[in-house]
Amino acid sequence: MKKVCVLGSGYAGLFSAANLLTDNDFKNKFEISIFDKNPYHQLLQQIHLVTAGIKKTSEISFPIYDLMKDDVKFYNEVVLGVNFNENKIITSNNKEYNFDYVIIALGASNAFFGIKGAKEYAQSFRSLNDALVLQNKIRDMNEDINIIICGGGATGVSLAGALCETFKEKIKITIVEAQSDILPEWNSKLVRSIKNFLKQNNVEIITNNPIKEVRQSSVLLNDNRILENTLSIWTAGIKGQEIHTIPEIEKTKSNRIKVNNFSQIEGFSNAFALGDISAFPIDSLHLSPQLAQFAVRQAMNVAKNIIRREKGKEMVRFHFEQHGSILSLGRKCIGIMNGVIIKGSLCGYVEDFLIDNYIATIKNRGRGISSLAYEQHKLSQISSSLSFIISTASKILSSD
Repeated sequence: MKKVCVLGSGYAGLFSAANLLTDNDFKNKFEISIFDKNPYHQLLQQIHLVTAGIKKTSEISFPIYDLMKDDVKFYNEVVLGVNFNENKIITSNNKEYNFDYVIIALGASNAFFGIKGAKEYAQSFRSLNDALVLQNKIRDMNEDINIIICGGGATGVSLAGALCETFKEKIKITIVEAQSDILPEWNSKLVRSIKNFLKQNNVEIITNNPIKEVRQSSVLLNDNRILENTLSIWTAGIKGQEIHTIPEIEKTKSNRIKVNNFSQIEGFSNAFALGDISAFPIDSLHLSPQLAQFAVRQAMNVAKNIIRREKGKEMVRFHFEQHGSILSLGRKCIGIMNGVIIKGSLCGYVEDFLIDNYIATIKNRGRGISSLAYEQHKLSQISSSLSFIISTASKILSSD
């Protein structure tokens, strides 16, 4: 059996492992091992809902065993490094594991950009544990809560939307973004709609004004304004997780591992990097977005290519097309699909469908109609649309 070591049980890691088991006649050819410091999979896109008390932890985290059963071996260990020359990984338990293929999907960590006080005084918001810590901090505060969200990307904006829904007039929220607008590189029509929602809910937005320093109870901006606050939350940027490799491999300034159009690490045909830790070339000017929908599609492509290699077939280059975006803002969400803004119940049904479909695809090991949502061809898009209509109609009828 070929040993496949998957480092990380996030979106990319778990999805690649599940899709390696797609071919019933071939799945016994692989011994798949997943390594992660947490024994559960977490839907990071929804951790803001836990902080705001809108969802419970059990609704956005799933034990690895419940999802993968006995189809994989799970090691609750921290991966320290990979020796590509010897095809081994090294964990914090001083153990070594051999591999025929390795998939590095360790995700990302906070990037503080050398900003004074950011690491010391700003609350991290990168995990379910961070979400729970933040929830407890807010609950312990007095009614007059003044929060500065450092960073206007998807994570910070989602958190702002959820907090203002739960706490309403008891909380004052300010988003500070260094670039000219929040949600950089998102669809401009969608950004306008989200900004209107935030402003209607009394969220202040400061853009084009980088943070110079984070202090214990204030934030100093580039124009020397001082924003007094009860709590600072850091959502300003991420970098690839640290991992030691032998030999050293090429990375970007933000510690992302450079890969080719097959998601292979340069120089090693049996080594892949996926998700937030990977720097995949979208074109000559742009690298891959650090989004869940990119990670799962990239993961499916890598799993299929490993199977193809083992069958003696040529691998297929990965091509990413983004058909839409949805941003959760508490119980409400705003999105854009094929150029059309969606809100209200429709947006909520789309968001629920995407999550349910994702979990179903993992449990079905990449088989069945749920997996078609991650294919790029027209037939799969039509099938997914029909599946969404049926799923939504069922929910509507059952709620009557």
